[in-house]
Amino acid sequence: MKNDNYNNIFENMSRVVLKASEGMAKIVEGINVTAPLETLKAFAKFLQNIPDDIKDTILFGKVQDLKNINLRYEDVIWIVEDFGLIYTEENWQGMLKSEQNKSDLHQYIARTILSTSMEKREKLIILLAHIEPLIYKTLEISKTRNMKLKFAVNKVSVDDNGGMSAESLGKIYVLAVTYIIFANTDAYTDEIDKRIPFRNNILHNGIVMYSDEDIDVAYELLLGLIEILITVEEQLQEQYCVDEM
Repeated sequence: MKNDNYNNIFENMSRVVLKASEGMAKIVEGINVTAPLETLKAFAKFLQNIPDDIKDTILFGKVQDLKNINLRYEDVIWIVEDFGLIYTEENWQGMLKSEQNKSDLHQYIARTILSTSMEKREKLIILLAHIEPLIYKTLEISKTRNMKLKFAVNKVSVDDNGGMSAESLGKIYVLAVTYIIFANTDAYTDEIDKRIPFRNNILHNGIVMYSDEDIDVAYELLLGLIEILITVEEQLQEQYCVDEM
């Protein structure tokens, strides 16, 4: 059974649309039969400026910026904060119950997170090794030989993504997660921020130089990004079922 986070998350994800609606309501409230011409003009201009495509939003622009800079923790934490999820141990335990019909991948991730025999360092490496298949699964991408993750995600989340809906918004969040975890840190000119779970840096260069504090922050950030992927996948699956009816 879904908890309140599952029921309400895509209301949080649709914040861009909701803010536009709230602004429209304030303008409408100020309009009456004696409304001055300038007020009506402002209202008309507002309507013209409401995005009808997710790629025309400020959110999309912020996500695209992630691939162009040497990322710091402060540049990415807003993704998790805006999404609004806080998974509890109960949430992860729920994934292990057969009635939730979660995949082997989801259950393996949940078992890793809940494990009491592993430290966060070990969990971080194991989870990072499974992020790529989790992203493919989230977007229902069938991986083929020589497929490049970023190109595949960009095609689904940008090229083939349009309109303003929970579905289109969710795909943008998956794009953001991909840009963060799979950032090309080899090209970074600044010191690597070890508070971010960069897959490339950790799996290629190891984790021995990471302090306990770095590990704590990177691990919690990674859990937040995994929560986003799992929740988006659930929403997309629900939408696919509706479309097929």
